[in-house]
Amino acid sequence: MHRASSTRSLAPLTLLVALAPSLLLPRPANAFDLVGALYEEGERVEVTGLVTTPAGEPIEGVYVTLELSRKAFDVRKFRRTTGKVFKVSDRTGTDGQYTIAFPWDDYYNRFELVAGIMVRGEDGDEMVELERLDVKDRIERASPAVAPMVIGRYQLIETFRAFLATVDTDDEREVYEDHGRPDRVKTTDFSDRQEASWWYFELGKVYRFVDGVLTKVEDFDPVEEL
Repeated sequence: MHRASSTRSLAPLTLLVALAPSLLLPRPANAFDLVGALYEEGERVEVTGLVTTPAGEPIEGVYVTLELSRKAFDVRKFRRTTGKVFKVSDRTGTDGQYTIAFPWDDYYNRFELVAGIMVRGEDGDEMVELERLDVKDRIERASPAVAPMVIGRYQLIETFRAFLATVDTDDEREVYEDHGRPDRVKTTDFSDRQEASWWYFELGKVYRFVDGVLTKVEDFDPVEEL
């Protein structure tokens, strides 16, 4: 009995001796360690590129926002969570180019570009997202990081801008400022006048104009967006 107890007591020591070499080996560097070595805290980092249609035509007036965040495992919630998000933006010029600069911070480990347009909504100006691009690998390689963005749904920009070009009377501007972009616009041209109706489905209202003058507001059962 005494010998058996001695043998069992040596087991943890034997395991520790076997693991000792691996415990002394240096920890492999991960991507975050490499980036931390590449940039100094507070160093200026740039991201630049062109925003184009699938045909390669530059798109002017698109807002490009770089979102920096940190994703890590939360022990209390037992899942990966995203911490605070830092955003910095630029607006494309006539050549479709944007350039964004930010001070490096080791806290962040996620880097995404978001391209969109600003439209008027019920609660004020809001961003309509058109494309999103993960640029973590590009930023890790070098600064400036080159990140072109192709907008597949560029027709939405053209449709919205065409609508804005028609908003030219006081009544139309007031409705647009109050409720934002309509969900549907129907315009009918007659020989002596133009009639237009603006539909707001969630609001349950349709505004009817004759030559830009508001003539009627009709109510209907609101339709929630799917």
